[in-house]
Amino acid sequence: MDNPKVHARLQKLWFLILPAVVFGFCRPVVALEWGTWTSLRQANRLAVINDTLWVASSGGLLAIPDFDQPGRAFTNVDGLGTTEIHEMIVDDSGRQWVAGKGRLVRFNQTAPKQFVFRDNNDDPIDLFALADDGDDLWVGTSIGLVLFSKAKDNGQIQDSYGRFGSLPDFPEVNDLLLINDTIWLATSAGLAVATTVNPVQLKSRYNWTVFSSELFNGGGLARVVAFGADLFVAASTGLWRLTVSPTDTSVVRLNVGIGRPFTDLSIENDSLFFYFAGGYGVIADSTPVLLPTPGLPRAPSTGLMFGDRRWLAADRVGLYYDNGTVFSEYAWTGLPSNQVADLTVNADGRITAVFTDTTSATLIDQLWTTYDFDNGSRTMVAISDSTGASWVGTFGTGLFRIENGAVTNYDEQNSTLIGNTDDPPNGLRFVVIYDLATDGRYLFVPCYRAANGNPIAIADLSNIDDPVNGWDALGSTDGIDHTFVVSLDYRAGLVAVGNEFNGVYVCNVGVDPFDRGDNSCVHYTEDNSFLRSNNVRVVRFAPDGILWVGTNVGLSRYDPGIERFVDVDLPAGVDRDITDLEFDGRGNLWIGTRSGLARFDATAGSFDVYVTSNSGLVNDKINALTLNQATGDLYIATDAGISLLTSPVGEIVFDLEEVVAFPNPFVIRSPHDSLAFNWGRPGTVRIYTPAGELVSELDANRGWFGRNDAGTAVASGVFIYILEDDRGGVQRGKILLVRQ
Repeated sequence: MDNPKVHARLQKLWFLILPAVVFGFCRPVVALEWGTWTSLRQANRLAVINDTLWVASSGGLLAIPDFDQPGRAFTNVDGLGTTEIHEMIVDDSGRQWVAGKGRLVRFNQTAPKQFVFRDNNDDPIDLFALADDGDDLWVGTSIGLVLFSKAKDNGQIQDSYGRFGSLPDFPEVNDLLLINDTIWLATSAGLAVATTVNPVQLKSRYNWTVFSSELFNGGGLARVVAFGADLFVAASTGLWRLTVSPTDTSVVRLNVGIGRPFTDLSIENDSLFFYFAGGYGVIADSTPVLLPTPGLPRAPSTGLMFGDRRWLAADRVGLYYDNGTVFSEYAWTGLPSNQVADLTVNADGRITAVFTDTTSATLIDQLWTTYDFDNGSRTMVAISDSTGASWVGTFGTGLFRIENGAVTNYDEQNSTLIGNTDDPPNGLRFVVIYDLATDGRYLFVPCYRAANGNPIAIADLSNIDDPVNGWDALGSTDGIDHTFVVSLDYRAGLVAVGNEFNGVYVCNVGVDPFDRGDNSCVHYTEDNSFLRSNNVRVVRFAPDGILWVGTNVGLSRYDPGIERFVDVDLPAGVDRDITDLEFDGRGNLWIGTRSGLARFDATAGSFDVYVTSNSGLVNDKINALTLNQATGDLYIATDAGISLLTSPVGEIVFDLEEVVAFPNPFVIRSPHDSLAFNWGRPGTVRIYTPAGELVSELDANRGWFGRNDAGTAVASGVFIYILEDDRGGVQRGKILLVRQ
């Protein structure tokens, strides 16, 4: 593996070696400002409450005042604690209740109260249905039925029930119907009914009467409603009517949508509306009648009248309202999808996101504009270049440039991109791109399992439309012997290449990769350099030039002093399977994993750990991290949307004259409120009273919590700060502290 040119460049970039190899100390998480962006296109329930249309969706709760106005979205960071919302009701006292994944919420727009539902493994329980019963709520969940007291101790779980007659134990309870003292359950295994006069008796399976799924042709049940003298059941096999009598109960399937899944039933005025995979309709004179849906791209999953317009939720594609002639899409439903693979922020601050189940979209004037192109199996990665154009890598159709709304495709026909070795010769056209990197002048593109042995395509951005002179490639002749490339990064003439099974290559391409001479690549593995694992997920250069490698079993960084990798031990609670790495302006490392986010403080050598249970993170499975270098904001792509972690200081500066304290005035409302400085290099801050008394001395890259060095909270007033950098430079300023 010895290559003096590569080692020399790694050492030249080595400005700081961290003093410790094992970083096990995890500091308490400081309160930060989180935001959540989701898609609200998958509506589970609609309701009209106080002249507002409310939408319970897989991206949160949406309140819509009118068809031509943007609504207000409520997500996990707005007091819901989750974005997966299944149900909402208003009880007899006028209080609104919301049910979702792991949460029951007594909802109001200013101070929602959450009640957490978790199982014995501490996993969140899905809450699917609610029924009001005076001082209690009945809750249908993914593991049976729950009785919740609204009155006791300001709200608490009273009991749970999971055995209903001969049905399999603990089925999903998808809907509830409460008629006086009788409760009906629509479950994944059939229909169950019992009296609620003595809830303790519901613990015994023998106190339930059941109608198993076999009576519904083996289908699970989604909804049950009482209409007229009968019950109607929406099942995965059709729409069924139950006629109940003291001596017998008949179960009959209606002659509509036979064999197709029905998703919802709703009673409006004196009519029963039904929704299924083929459309929607109404029961009139005991006969189902289908209703037209012009303009609707897909069958509706639910709907209702709001004002003088009918609204329909088209399954997974959005909300539509009747404009008099056709159904028109309601524009303000957020992201196109919650399955966010990656995103990029260009120099103008414009955000482009890519999705695993659709293509790509750009946020323009508060609306997401979607680009229609063939993304093969899925889109996977995005990056912006120095011109502001966005680049999108796909699984199968190569590379796309998005610039001023125009989309251009690059593949094996007009570039050095190449398909994979599967199914020759068809595989040559199946170009798979897991990562992208650029230095502003050149674009580096890995081609997974490159059929020609050249897995790294290089494009001259100033001449990219010339497939002969504007493109080059790295491969076997340069020393890259394995083509399962899943990640790459570029810094100061070095290209780091992460391989799925065979470690890391570091290639010295110089300042002009089209004129790299005989420079070759060094191959680092578990055996020859103590890399933590040859199964590499991500490679990234730190601002100081050190190479960090995330693998399936943890984190490694290259130590140029000993010319090998050293392990970086992650703290407890952080998944070792790393999905992405990102460095902020201070050199702090953000680590994305399959079960949460971690931040390694380069100055203190400590970790912060963020998961959904202790932060505003929308989902623990992190797909990608993107830092807006201009603002310091961190965007986190997940399977449930995008989390935004706002920088408390904005853009990091390296000129003392540009140093500011933020926020200023510093208003303290809780022990977690802190003041920070936007300084990017090592330094020390000393805070004094106007009389010159030292209050606190702290690292310039850490926050001040309004306390002196003895830990005592200081009173409101004006304070003087002096920031001294590591070179002896000094900057002074004032802070107004207001304690509330």
